[in-house]
Amino acid sequence: MKKGNEPYIIIAQQQWALGLGSNARNLALELSKDRPVMYVNPPMDVKTALKEIRHAHGRHRLKLAIGFGKNTRRAAHNIWVHTPATISISISWIKNIYLHTQLNEKNARWFFKSLKRAILKVGWQKDKCIVLNDSQMYTGVHTKKYLRPLLSFYYIRDNLVEHPYFKFHGSRLEPATISKADAIFTNSGYLAEYAKEYNPESINVGQGCELEIFDAAKRYPLPIDMMAIPTPRIGYTGYLTGERLDIALLETLALRNKNWHWVYIGPEEILFEQSKLHNLPNVHFLGTKKPSLLPAYIQHLDVCLNPQLVNPLTIGNYPRKIDEYLAMGKPVVATNTLAMQMFLPHVQLANSPDTYIQAIEKALLPKDEEAVADAVAFAKGHTWQACIEKIYLTQKQLLNE
Repeated sequence: MKKGNEPYIIIAQQQWALGLGSNARNLALELSKDRPVMYVNPPMDVKTALKEIRHAHGRHRLKLAIGFGKNTRRAAHNIWVHTPATISISISWIKNIYLHTQLNEKNARWFFKSLKRAILKVGWQKDKCIVLNDSQMYTGVHTKKYLRPLLSFYYIRDNLVEHPYFKFHGSRLEPATISKADAIFTNSGYLAEYAKEYNPESINVGQGCELEIFDAAKRYPLPIDMMAIPTPRIGYTGYLTGERLDIALLETLALRNKNWHWVYIGPEEILFEQSKLHNLPNVHFLGTKKPSLLPAYIQHLDVCLNPQLVNPLTIGNYPRKIDEYLAMGKPVVATNTLAMQMFLPHVQLANSPDTYIQAIEKALLPKDEEAVADAVAFAKGHTWQACIEKIYLTQKQLLNE
């Protein structure tokens, strides 16, 4: 492999076969435009194997995990997908740090043994490869010991150490993984500052978004299920979860502003289903919509919201929906967080019911066309190519190219 065209190995959180939109998948597709990429599925563990064996997909994964079948296959131009031929020991429940450390290293050894076989199979040299680890902190702490790649990068796009699954051991292992990596890439300023505590080579590369279908210049017909909803329509699109959205704030806003109509587009979890919002006549839940339909719904909202609940899990999140709102030329009001600061002056930020009401009132005023155009251009600049260019720049600096 010629210099400057080194293969990337992406150690991912999600299985490629699921076809879900994810940062790791988008980065793999962008990287593959000018170099080979191996996307590494997460290994199956004992607990998952027992749960998924009832389903055809789970049985197929289990066969690959025990070494039957094609573990490394070409999935697209310049992209290979590797499913590790190993079954990891389920260890997150273990509270004894010594025992967890020993078993985690054993899991990592098996994982990298399978990966090294895959690298040889496609004809690469592991010391010429660059690893981009998508927050797999348990595996990541042993990357250099068991793989020894040319460079080892760690990628953070969520504050996962605050998630219950990772919190006990992640608060110890992620800092260790960060400190051992050659560079850390994040998608928000908050996460970059967190990583810098353990590694000075921590860079916010921003967030790529797929905004091709979001066209502010196009006129979309009013969706049928919005026709009976009066204006002004204040809305949110996305997963409605009480873990990340401030239900109490939304209830207060709807009760205090009964002439405004609040529109929620997306699937609900139980906290939203049981909230008082469902009992209010000026609140409308329209359910899940196909991604291709979202531009029409967003265009016919008067103001778009990101009513984030601020907690350790959410505080560093990059809200991709903001780019979608702005790309459609809509005014945006959002909860004030460090991650949202980067969207100024194209959004209005609030942190209480009173400031939300003031911000929405301002957002409902006639639009400044030049400001709208600037906001659209700002959102459209958040591409995966822009993220990759920052990663490549760091790579060149580290390799003295």
